[in-house]
Amino acid sequence: MSMEKRHNIGVCVKGSTCSEFEVNYYGKLEEVVELQYHDEHNRMFLFKCYWYDTTDRGIRVDPHYSLVEINSKVRLYNVNNVFVFAK
Repeated sequence: MSMEKRHNIGVCVKGSTCSEFEVNYYGKLEEVVELQYHDEHNRMFLFKCYWYDTTDRGIRVDPHYSLVEINSKVRLYNVNNVFVFAK
């Protein structure tokens, strides 16, 4: 599967942490992987993402408009899951 090179392909994934608080993860799409099992009907897609830090140093939420501003220079380190499933 090929993916055209595009700029600013943003991803937002709702998730949770070990402390059970819901967290939004923000990233940039790097690659799409298609997995196919035995026939054409058994396939799934994975999205490989470059994740940004979601702490106060990585994002800022405008209090009036609730818009999220991401500092693209601050990457989320120690990420064990670079892939997400399509839903």
